[in-house]
Amino acid sequence: MKSLIALLSSFLLCSCADMYVTKTDIAGSTSNRTTASDAKDSKGIYMTTNCGVGASEPKAIYIRPFCIDSAVFKGYQTNSDGEMPIRKALTPIEFAGDLKEQLEKLAPARILKDYETPRTGWLVEGEFTLVDGGSPAGRFFLGTFGVGASRLALHVRVTDVAKGVVVYEFDMAGGSNLQGRHGTVRASGLGKATPFDLVNAAERIYLVLSPNAFRYGTRADVALQ
Repeated sequence: MKSLIALLSSFLLCSCADMYVTKTDIAGSTSNRTTASDAKDSKGIYMTTNCGVGASEPKAIYIRPFCIDSAVFKGYQTNSDGEMPIRKALTPIEFAGDLKEQLEKLAPARILKDYETPRTGWLVEGEFTLVDGGSPAGRFFLGTFGVGASRLALHVRVTDVAKGVVVYEFDMAGGSNLQGRHGTVRASGLGKATPFDLVNAAERIYLVLSPNAFRYGTRADVALQ
């Protein structure tokens, strides 16, 4: 019975459209420790810390639109192939807006222009490696088995501007997974999947960089005896 419950739980988790950090390497001041999940093509997350204490509470967050020139860009993105180059060029702009909306929960956030350079706070930048919109037809017929699933993969870099140090660096990957024709609040179903994946990725970056985004353990008046 317990094995059945575990199997069903793992199936539900795998079927949820989401983004995940695929591998984690934590580098402290005196020792190294690695925690990895079972994922492919991941470079990890690298932390430059003081006695293992991670960077937090930036004064401001600056976002530079992620590079996409070398990314594989495919799947259902537009109504015609002629629009694909335009959609690829605009994807970093769309993602920067999604990321700003999420990271404003941590500190005042701003999207940088090409000629601008921050002087304080954190700089968040990176590169897309894969943007695959999948196939709505595949999701319609066999989406619950993973056919036609969208896929998004990217590399994220967070730099403490004042110190000139990369404090966090990690790979992320995910997509619509086993979502079928109906979709969910986090997956498009028969529509364009990439905008959902971009929002999911932006939210995951916020959750990664937040010490306790959901305020677990917070209570009003119950004290330990």
